Amino acid sequence: MSSSIPVLTYHSISASEKMKPFLFEAHLKVLSRSKLPSLLPKELRSAKRGFLLTFDDGFADFWTHVFPLLEQYGMRAVVFVIPSRTGEGDCRPQGVKAFPGNANQAHQEAGEKEGAHDAFLRWTELQAMQASGLVDVQSHTMRHQSVWKGDHVIGFNLGSANRTHWSLAQTTNGDKRLGIPLYPRGSALAFRRYIDDNGLRDALAGWVEKKGGDPYIDEKGVKSVEADLWELSRNYIDSYGNSGRWETGDERIERINVEIADARRVLQDRLGGARDELCLPWGTYDDVTLACAKRTGIKRVYTLDRGGNPAGNIGFCVNRFEPRPRGRIWLISRLWIYRSVLRSLVYQALSRS
Repeated sequence: MSSSIPVLTYHSISASEKMKPFLFEAHLKVLSRSKLPSLLPKELRSAKRGFLLTFDDGFADFWTHVFPLLEQYGMRAVVFVIPSRTGEGDCRPQGVKAFPGNANQAHQEAGEKEGAHDAFLRWTELQAMQASGLVDVQSHTMRHQSVWKGDHVIGFNLGSANRTHWSLAQTTNGDKRLGIPLYPRGSALAFRRYIDDNGLRDALAGWVEKKGGDPYIDEKGVKSVEADLWELSRNYIDSYGNSGRWETGDERIERINVEIADARRVLQDRLGGARDELCLPWGTYDDVTLACAKRTGIKRVYTLDRGGNPAGNIGFCVNRFEPRPRGRIWLISRLWIYRSVLRSLVYQALSRS
């Protein structure tokens, strides 16, 4: 039976998240007792056995909570950072929560700010961890952006009343006005972008503002306001048409190339070494994504596909699974599944059925 390399992916490890530090430490104990070697990305191609720990987004708690545990258990890992959100300053104290709130709030604030944010790692912290030999630092794209991936309205921004995704400001270029239309959303690397009609945005946002904004929504109710906005949007399109458009194929390729290449350049300038591994935001991709990654010098991409990774024969795409915030028995069972190509394929098929 062909052996497989399990690749585990984590995000924020914090008391404010489902994956809390004590649960993560329990996972490290399981991995330590497995007697499997912890790998770095550069060892994936030739490794016959082992596992790889990956951490997406580059949250500050990777330095404050995760890295001390990696040192304690002698584990190695790769952290995929978003360079535009990586900050300056001295290394922060370890064992102390680095930022208030949770990961979604951090993503939202960083996406709106379009710059460094304290919820994410600092360059000094990355340098210190890299120097330890336990941590590799690779790219999670420059900005971790999303785009509208469909041209049909699926709802409207009604603020806290209907809780939109944290990436709203990215998809609308900072426009968070109440009433603007929402469209299907997806990774900026994985989908062709739909550029929506600004006139329709203005008409709907202007109507909500004239009615009184948040107090009006609270008084009339979300469902009633949504019904009015659906009617207004239909009337607008009937009267003025829809000037929204899809970006061209060339525009998409240029946008993706810049997003990947900028991240590589910044990481190499600040940390040196080869930065040719790419973690795909939300793990999604298509043929264009992969072609752009190869064109910009990426040697391997990391997805969230749950298949196995054949030992000694791992291709361009690395499959990963995200451990649930559960105890040792759950993780032991998943390691058993993902240590075999056959078992991982069967499990993947059963999960989809």
